[in-house]
Amino acid sequence: MGGLSPALLFLMQALLLIAGPFLLWRLGGGRHIAPMVVVQILFGVTLGPSLLGRLVPDLWGVLFAPAALAPLSGLALMAVVFFAFLTGLHLDPAEFRGRGGAFAAVALSSMLVPTLLGGALGWWLAGAFPAMTGKHATPGLFAAGFGICVGVTALPVLGAILREMDLLGDRVGRLALGYAAVNDALLWLLITAVLAWATADGAGDALAVARVGLLGFAYVGATVLVVRPLLDRLLERVAPDGRMGDTAVVVTCAALLASAAVTELIGLHYILGAFIAGSAMPRRYAAAILDRLEHFATLILLPFFFTLTGLKVTLTLDDPAQWTVFALASLATLTGKMAGTTLPARWSGESWPDALRLGTLMPCKGLMEVIVLTVLLEAGVLSGPCFSAMVLMAVAVTALTQPMTRLAGLWRPAGGTAAATAGGRRGGV
Repeated sequence: MGGLSPALLFLMQALLLIAGPFLLWRLGGGRHIAPMVVVQILFGVTLGPSLLGRLVPDLWGVLFAPAALAPLSGLALMAVVFFAFLTGLHLDPAEFRGRGGAFAAVALSSMLVPTLLGGALGWWLAGAFPAMTGKHATPGLFAAGFGICVGVTALPVLGAILREMDLLGDRVGRLALGYAAVNDALLWLLITAVLAWATADGAGDALAVARVGLLGFAYVGATVLVVRPLLDRLLERVAPDGRMGDTAVVVTCAALLASAAVTELIGLHYILGAFIAGSAMPRRYAAAILDRLEHFATLILLPFFFTLTGLKVTLTLDDPAQWTVFALASLATLTGKMAGTTLPARWSGESWPDALRLGTLMPCKGLMEVIVLTVLLEAGVLSGPCFSAMVLMAVAVTALTQPMTRLAGLWRPAGGTAAATAGGRRGGV
């Protein structure tokens, strides 16, 4: 295979990456076990040095040698930019209005409890296993980044899971999506702060941290006050009927790429800019934009990102530190997310079964976790071994979301029907 032309090599890679995960998920029975994103992540890890690189090193060297991966890097970047944009597009601020204090309390608790638990665990890991910290990380910075990784809930992947479980029309499903939307909004605020900290000239340079953070928040303000109204008027002109024609698609993509470039320029990650662009899009065009872009981005572009992610994952079977991080991070995620959601939901009036179902849905991480991990790896907050362990954690807890929720749905305490009905009335959306 050494005589493959660059074009043929790229086409073979693309065929393998796009068709492989989908066929496993659709025809191999994977859709009955886990959402497609889990299959895609596992497929990317399988193609990495830990598995394919060990089993068939010659083939792996031809298909995934550094020189052969160069054409994939641009596609992977576009994939994650579009996914962050679509995530922002899913985030509708109107969903937060009129929900009341109980909704806000549970939504905040579902993010802050696991993040604080993860931060405490990260602080301990930085001292117990220094090799897990990135080259630019202080113990405090590593703890902050690790805490965010534990606290993540993936809104788009949760939506896919709810759709597969026929829970999108269920009150519990709508509540879970609302909590996840708040989680995503908080996530990007926390990531902004951590990236400002990580990109400062020296860990103790508070002025540099403040500068990057203020530039980031100023850009968010300018987007809300200036860019969003301009986009509204521009899209009204080029798509008055609400349909996304060619001009409207180009305008949308130009806004997305420009926003990503601005945040990269001011010292934050381009992914943050893509997310801001998605959240700034006029809501009445959201469904049409998703219809034009979502399937192509998730089914065609994302596999390239997963491949490059998988190639960064190196699982060392005899490394106790790596497996300790995996086990403790998984435990912290499940414990923090479930306790931080279930208990406040129950206190706010939900029945125990519904509160437990909400708790089992919130650990879902999927691609959002992988993106956060990639950002923190590139910023030098996490080391390669820690990144690998946390990718494995993201796959494990996301794969557990469906079976845990189904199991929670089977539990009905004595008098459960009446209690659930009463709880539904008290904690309604």
